[in-house]
Amino acid sequence: METFRKINRSSRTQWAVLALVWGGALVLNFLTHYVEDDFVYMFQLVTKERLRSVWDIFPSMAIHAERVNGRLVCHGLDQLFLLWPKAVFNVANAFVTAGIVYAMYRLSLGKGERGAVLLATLALAVWRFVPAFGQTFLWQTGAFNYSWAVLWGLLFVRPFAVRFLYDEKPLGTLWERIVFSVLAVPMGSYTEITSLVSLLMAAAFLLLGRAVKKQSLRTWLWIPVAMGAAGYALLLMCPAELAVKMGGARLDLLLENFTNATLMLKKYGSVLLGVWAAAMALAVFAGCRRERVWGSAVFAAGAVAANYMMSAGSYYPERCFCTTAILLVLAIAVLVPELAGRGHAALCAVAAAVLVTSAFFPLVEGVHDIWTTHVAVTMRQQSIEAQKEAGETDLLVPRVTAKTQYCAFWGLWDISNQTDFWVNRNVAAYYGVNSIRSP
Repeated sequence: METFRKINRSSRTQWAVLALVWGGALVLNFLTHYVEDDFVYMFQLVTKERLRSVWDIFPSMAIHAERVNGRLVCHGLDQLFLLWPKAVFNVANAFVTAGIVYAMYRLSLGKGERGAVLLATLALAVWRFVPAFGQTFLWQTGAFNYSWAVLWGLLFVRPFAVRFLYDEKPLGTLWERIVFSVLAVPMGSYTEITSLVSLLMAAAFLLLGRAVKKQSLRTWLWIPVAMGAAGYALLLMCPAELAVKMGGARLDLLLENFTNATLMLKKYGSVLLGVWAAAMALAVFAGCRRERVWGSAVFAAGAVAANYMMSAGSYYPERCFCTTAILLVLAIAVLVPELAGRGHAALCAVAAAVLVTSAFFPLVEGVHDIWTTHVAVTMRQQSIEAQKEAGETDLLVPRVTAKTQYCAFWGLWDISNQTDFWVNRNVAAYYGVNSIRSP
């Protein structure tokens, strides 16, 4: 048992697990191809011509603000990476995936504490409980909208959380504070849901610090909250955002969306909510530190808030549940070290074993689906090039389908049998042919 504790608390083991997460994510990214909106954002939204330089992005995002939505930072980054080879995104996105897992891990432990088992368990929990994993973590446009947003949010919340949870003094130098406050603006304007939830959780930690621990409210941390709120206001002020919010302000539509959000929470969050409720009850009964209990409650409340904010959306696809799922996992993880240290280590070990078992089969099935889809897309690309070399400009190629939610093609539009379908038009423009369709 002592040997296991040493291995679990070893920094080498911790970094080995993190390297494995990064490496696995990197392989899956290289096996994932462009799909759906990736082909849209390859082109300048004004001229409809292929992006050639960084300067093409600015007029493109101006049109985006008028016609699509206010996620200019998010989709601007997407177009920036689409200027470069896909390998650049693959490497960066693997760091984002590993960064999310590591950010959750560090929020669950105090300064200097380590637990490689917890780190590995968090990685498996993300795989197991985030619906539409391929869309949120592997699809390029989807990753910028969801997993990158979550990492922005977790990094923003971290100084507020560790101040409350562990009495740490984050970002001690003046320059660190200035940079953090400046970066709060693009964080606030990144996405409608994750940005707002992150701001609310940050404020909640400051207020709880005062109410629960008598921490001073005279802190510089209110500055990045205010700057993040300003960024969020900029997002909402975009014409496309105003049009969407005005159009969805009908009471009947809000009630219908509220019901849909409840069903989504039931379908994808009921297990996590049940585990969190049981862990919270056990933590209260065992006399766990109040900081952990309240901190877990903040993350759980943020998760539920993120879910029901979708009541104001025009629709609720599974990928939008990403923030809710990750915050629920984090809410549980914050309690685990405290429970393990108060005589419930065996129970935590059993729970981890159950998670590993439940994640094993989806892991194998999902990786296999990603591989077979990669092979199908590669063969289709070879067919396209062969037809182009033969002088064909109106191409006939097979449609690619996915079997599991771990593949980016699952639930997204692929090439159809109609040449004027929007995906077909963009794919044809990407390959430089007149038209493309499936049989």
